[in-house]
Amino acid sequence: MLLRAGEYLYSAEEIDEVIALCMKLPHGDGIGDENRLGVGRILVDPVDIARGERGYEPAKVDAPEIAQKILDIVASQKALAFWADCFGQDEVTVRRAQTNFLHEGNEVGWHNDHEANPQYRFSIVIGLTDDYSGGEFLARITPEDERRFRVNRGDVLVAKAELQHAVSVVESGKRMSLVLFTT
Repeated sequence: MLLRAGEYLYSAEEIDEVIALCMKLPHGDGIGDENRLGVGRILVDPVDIARGERGYEPAKVDAPEIAQKILDIVASQKALAFWADCFGQDEVTVRRAQTNFLHEGNEVGWHNDHEANPQYRFSIVIGLTDDYSGGEFLARITPEDERRFRVNRGDVLVAKAELQHAVSVVESGKRMSLVLFTT
């Protein structure tokens, strides 16, 4: 489901503030061989923390004060109630949140969000930039049905966690998005 700017609960001012805050986040390299992107951690899933305790490289939030300001907007009680209503759930919890920075030549390979945590139900992708080409969200509905979505600044794309998806190569500019992984 793709919601265009103005079709959901975040105001233009809130999106502007989120973008300004996300631009201040440190963004290290993404994870995996098929992914070329920078990731700014906002909220680390307890499952990821447990993996770190077992010897894996732990994910961490490098700018907790900025991250909390972002969460105060995108995961406010009002926002979580809105998403719960949209998803037909009693409540929604954000388990992980991050910004994805894709520069020219960057992409995200095919995956589903259940691979990271089988408890994830939906991913909420908030577009933060317009000044790029390529970088489309690719959704594999069935092996024969692959769809492309451009997530513009202020747009919100919602996907079920088990959906196979990727982001095509950014041809020019910088594609930035904020992703909330929910249960």
